[in-house]
Amino acid sequence: MDFTLLGTDPRFLYLKRRLELDGHRLTPDSPDQIAPPSWRQGVPYYKDEIYVIENAALTAEGALELLMRRSNRGLANMQVLVSGFGRIGGFLAGMLSSLGAHVTVAARSEKARAAARSRGYGAVDFSHIPPVLDAVVNTVPAPVLAGDYGGALCIDLASAPGGWATDAPVLKAPGLPGLYAPKAAADVMAEAIYRVMEEEKHHG
Repeated sequence: MDFTLLGTDPRFLYLKRRLELDGHRLTPDSPDQIAPPSWRQGVPYYKDEIYVIENAALTAEGALELLMRRSNRGLANMQVLVSGFGRIGGFLAGMLSSLGAHVTVAARSEKARAAARSRGYGAVDFSHIPPVLDAVVNTVPAPVLAGDYGGALCIDLASAPGGWATDAPVLKAPGLPGLYAPKAAADVMAEAIYRVMEEEKHHG
């Protein structure tokens, strides 16, 4: 089968190799186009549930790597706020907690906060975030945060417009899987592409 890769996603170098190793060709004008998820065009691999889960886990791993590299201390005993408790937030809170960090989850819904508390994390709504933290990692693509929380290391994993409503110093880090683990991210993408196209073939 022929594919066209659109854009300069960091995963595409490895994805190109994977597709070619699997016997596919890369051409400039194939109708089977593959683009970054934000483009919302071409093969809709980003809707595949397995892809969403595996990509979220890689994103959380990348956030850990960023925290360890950019902070001046280890993760154990670090006071970390995870903003949002979807797939990425859930994975990240679990990984941080397993490494000894003290995790507080900020979430808009009481259901999400209850889920966080049931797993042993602190849980607050966005109007009751502690004023001083060691790190804040946002996963919500909406301006729900304000300030730098006592000089915390602030990392934004969300797509535009991001999670901060103020001009606090924030490390923008969308698309972490492609930057942190491009080969693994490309393999996750390739498997999702194959699943989606197989499903379309059966339902088309």
